[in-house]
Amino acid sequence: MKIGIAQVAPVFGNIDANLVEMINIMQKNKGKADLLVFPELSLTGYDLKSRLYDVALTSDSNEIMQVCKASKEIGMSVVFGFVEQGKGDQIYNSAMMINDGKVASVQRKIYPTNYGVFEEGKYFSMGRKVNVQQIDSFTSCMLICNDLWQPSLPHIAAHHHTSLLIGLINSPEGGLGSQYSSSEGWETVGKFYAGIYGCYVALVNRVGTENEIAFYGNSKVIDPYGQIIVQCPYGESSVQLCEIDTRLVREIRKLLPVIRDEDVHVTMKHYHEIADQKFI
Repeated sequence: MKIGIAQVAPVFGNIDANLVEMINIMQKNKGKADLLVFPELSLTGYDLKSRLYDVALTSDSNEIMQVCKASKEIGMSVVFGFVEQGKGDQIYNSAMMINDGKVASVQRKIYPTNYGVFEEGKYFSMGRKVNVQQIDSFTSCMLICNDLWQPSLPHIAAHHHTSLLIGLINSPEGGLGSQYSSSEGWETVGKFYAGIYGCYVALVNRVGTENEIAFYGNSKVIDPYGQIIVQCPYGESSVQLCEIDTRLVREIRKLLPVIRDEDVHVTMKHYHEIADQKFI
């Protein structure tokens, strides 16, 4: 399968402009990519705070239908980030996969980021489930930024036989202070998950400056051996393409059958013990 990673600089709060840009990129890469992946909140920009309700969409919103139409006409699947309007005025930081002109999957961010310069916990509700979706010969899972820093979630995805782990990211320079390199951290995390679970990992970050927050990009696709096979430049808008192959997934999983050999009952026993502990 041919996959593209689209490292873009969303226009803050302007769904129409970001929608046009996304569809233009899809059209420019017609025939070059079967799947095109955009960053977290790529339809809206990041630091929206109280403006979230103004840009929230549902799966049948007109803007989503436009992407579905483009997906069908171009013959391309697409993954992107958006603000989702849930039931009871709940707002979610969500990712959507559109395949063959239809909404195939929606993943809500389970752990909205609420440390460093991030304040998502004040505005977003929490997702409750890790979803997987078949695309071509791959079982894919979309996880959003901080969710990839919760090891239990990629582990759950791995037990659902995920062979393509898609990370939609909004990671800025200095988000955790000057002593920690987010860029190096993401590369370490991506290579670890790829190598330990024998899957491809696509990490797609944004670029541009928003409310004095500078996003650096450095998006990449990592193969099941933990090797970077394609990478976007640091700080620049870019689309990079590569081909991924499930044969490589099968190959490494025969050599390193981590998920095959885990006794889930042992894991669950300890999780139940931890959950039942009373902390004073």
